[in-house]
Amino acid sequence: MAQPRAAEEGQASAVPVRLESILGRDVATAPDGDAGRIIGLLVDRDGTVRAAVVEFGGFLGIGTRKIAIEWPAFRFSGRVIAVDVSRDQIRAAPDYKSSRSTSLVKATSD
Repeated sequence: MAQPRAAEEGQASAVPVRLESILGRDVATAPDGDAGRIIGLLVDRDGTVRAAVVEFGGFLGIGTRKIAIEWPAFRFSGRVIAVDVSRDQIRAAPDYKSSRSTSLVKATSD
């Protein structure tokens, strides 16, 4: 009888990896503390995450803005997600619309 291979059965390697979803998680801009919520991820054809769509502002979904922010701008520290963009960048950024070309907000420079 053949022995089953771990990879074929979907078993993890020797190092356990903890995965969790970031969709719906709150974020705060690092310099200003403006709060938003991650509502989507944008990936390229190779499956690499290039950006996250963050919803800022509004009340009960009214008056919100969806902004695409480049992935390197995000900082993860435990349960806290910070994004290195300023309030001015958010105000100046075009709204994200999936039906047209996307402009990404870049991380603030140090």
